[in-house]
Amino acid sequence: MTRRPTPLPTPKRQIGRPKGSTSEATRERILAAARICFARTGYAATTNKDIADHADVTAAAIYLYFDSKTALYLAAVQDANEKLVLHYRRAIAETTTVRDGFRALLSTSARLLHERDPSLAAFLSALPVEMQRHPEIAEAIIATPNEVVAIVEEMVEAGVRSGEVARGVARYLGATFVACAMGFSLYFATVDTSHPGEMVDVFGALLDGTLFHARPPTRRRRARRWR
Repeated sequence: MTRRPTPLPTPKRQIGRPKGSTSEATRERILAAARICFARTGYAATTNKDIADHADVTAAAIYLYFDSKTALYLAAVQDANEKLVLHYRRAIAETTTVRDGFRALLSTSARLLHERDPSLAAFLSALPVEMQRHPEIAEAIIATPNEVVAIVEEMVEAGVRSGEVARGVARYLGATFVACAMGFSLYFATVDTSHPGEMVDVFGALLDGTLFHARPPTRRRRARRWR
């Protein structure tokens, strides 16, 4: 039976300004709260008050850090990507093949996006939809280099140089993997969060060519003898 997705965490509300609070820490709280709110209700329906309540600041305080809701959304996207890039770079540092690199990226995604911080997966999986609905978001994101995509492209190019990947499919291989990774995030964020590690193992077996057994020979039906 498919389990329902784990509810996104709700930060505990505190009275007054947290002890030891700094400008950078407050900005981080706002970004984390924005990620959760945008993932739950979408860009259009989320208000600054919603985000402020989760971050335990006033709605006016948000404007000390971000000029508009759009600026806050784009900053949340950048912050989420930076978190991914940091862990992705570490994950592929010891890999020597494209296949091992792909598996390392997905394993890291399963651990980071779906076990440590489910709000990351929920937020990023909704990004393509928000880009379709809001041209201003799409234009800004398309104009900004995507380091996650760059990591995949670097791996594929290294595979081409080593002879692991044919030049003719390199362009499509990177795009296919990114599409698969986005699908994983969407599935875990909206359908089932119970077995990310096992699903990554299955995908790894698919990459290795060990997922399917050899097809058994088809039994030929005996021809009927007509008298």
